[in-house]
Amino acid sequence: MCGIVGYVGQDNAGPILFDTLKRLEYRGYDSAGVAIASDGEVLVLKSAGSISDLEKGYIDIGSPGENRGVGHTRWATHGPPSTKNAHPHTSGAVSIVHNGIIENYLELKEHLIDQGFEFESETDSEVLAHLTNFYYQGDLAEAVRAATSMVEGSYALAVMAADSSYLVCARKDSPIVIGLGEGANYLASDIPALLPYTRKVFWMKDGEIAIIDEEKVDIRDKFGDLVPIHLETVDWDPKAAEKSGYPHFMLKEIHEQPKAVQETLASRISEIEGDVKLETGLSDEEARRLDRASIVACGTSYNASILARYVFPRAAGLPVDVEVASEFQSIQLKPSTLLIGISQSGETADTLTALRRGRACGVGSLAITNVVGSTITRQVDGTVYTRCGPEIGVAATKTFTGQLVALFLLAIRLGRARNFLGCEDARKMLLELTRLPGLIQEVVDGRERIREIAESYADTDRYFFIGREFLYPIALEGALKMKEISYISAEGYPAGELKHGPLALVTEGTPVVALATYGKKIQTNIKEVGARGADVIALATAGDPDICKIATTVVEIPETRPVFSAVLCTVAVQLLAYYTARAKGLPIDKPRNLAKSVTVE
Repeated sequence: MCGIVGYVGQDNAGPILFDTLKRLEYRGYDSAGVAIASDGEVLVLKSAGSISDLEKGYIDIGSPGENRGVGHTRWATHGPPSTKNAHPHTSGAVSIVHNGIIENYLELKEHLIDQGFEFESETDSEVLAHLTNFYYQGDLAEAVRAATSMVEGSYALAVMAADSSYLVCARKDSPIVIGLGEGANYLASDIPALLPYTRKVFWMKDGEIAIIDEEKVDIRDKFGDLVPIHLETVDWDPKAAEKSGYPHFMLKEIHEQPKAVQETLASRISEIEGDVKLETGLSDEEARRLDRASIVACGTSYNASILARYVFPRAAGLPVDVEVASEFQSIQLKPSTLLIGISQSGETADTLTALRRGRACGVGSLAITNVVGSTITRQVDGTVYTRCGPEIGVAATKTFTGQLVALFLLAIRLGRARNFLGCEDARKMLLELTRLPGLIQEVVDGRERIREIAESYADTDRYFFIGREFLYPIALEGALKMKEISYISAEGYPAGELKHGPLALVTEGTPVVALATYGKKIQTNIKEVGARGADVIALATAGDPDICKIATTVVEIPETRPVFSAVLCTVAVQLLAYYTARAKGLPIDKPRNLAKSVTVE
């Protein structure tokens, strides 16, 4: 959600701070600010509105003698969007930027007011500035340690002082990644902010405090002891975080899906052995002892998880429970359960909390994520990386298809380990999986047909998406995409559920997207909505002789195994949502009220 950045080095801090903040705009924000060291003082600029407007004010002032600073994009929680509520917050010589929620801020605020501190904002974050100033006596790291020991809640905190030549960071349940450069060091909430400056990064852990100057970075644990730094080398191409001529990141990332899926598959498939190589953290013997999998996830990742309910029992003989992470309680999981957390960023607060609750039952755990070194990877026994590269658009596209493919691979691996899936059957599935990148490209190449359909229904006020079995989660995802970026009320349903209520909302001309690449039963459902006057947009296997007789319009999907057609239908519904939003002139990459990574509960 909110984004923080920081820089200390030999160059002017201002341009770097604004550049890195812009690279975090995809996380969503309603105000922004920077604090920059300048001639022994700290220059603070902040306002509600855009980073670009803030940058214009900075350019007007100029940039004398600055070599360090911190910046922030705020997503309002405590207090509405306004200049006074924007970060950085200052107290004496201290300036702070903060992501997270301080749960006991009212108690702390009363204490600080009693000590003579005056509050200017309505935020919970300002207590951190005053607390740090209260404890600051020349050692900024010690002041931050003392201040954070007083708070309850979550924080990613970056602090500077006018009379200190370094920055201090601290984290608990909110992400901070630190980048090491030549004669300069950096910090940010997410890797894309750092890509133009360094590939050498490491993620801070809960309870750690970092002291950052232009020459080195020291990490200390909650006891003040030095902690060794384990660097990760990011192999993402910096250009992947740029639009490269596309009008929107979302369209670019839809076009990147053939490559993204290819990367998810790369070096993992052994067609000769009919098996998959994954770092699951499970031995074959442990996999055979499993009798259930439980998956926790949010949003798009939750929709991907539902596919596992259909795939895992068939490929691995393993029943699956899927829970919305925010609703997952401390139920008693059996030791024979595999707990799986799915999160694109690896920092989704609700998913991390659910994993901690589940792991308290002593079960084995696994993560599916896109970000190397993210928090989720340190909470589990094994990790399957989707390897999709940076995704900037708020509405997930290539990372969703990457998650689907990762689930296919995991199902096959478990099926082979459990002696449930034969070598030849696995080999055939894997061979078909390797065809997916080319088939996705065919769907993308047919985008003009989808664009025409999208534009013809852009003024509708309601969409329905229906599918059966493994196409049901794609109906959910299609509806979610339509809601996220076109602001059209859209619902996804198992096709058989229409007659149990939703048909009451189907009227003349209502567009119903029917995912019809599998099975004949959905044809009955298409006739049901057609009889009520709905316009049926059917996604059907190329050459289907029947579907054109009952649907209003048909989008042909390349033929593949029915279960893998879920991936191809995904690309089609992404394009439908994209072109609908584009026809309406909406801010596709930054939809209102939404953030890319939800790092607070």
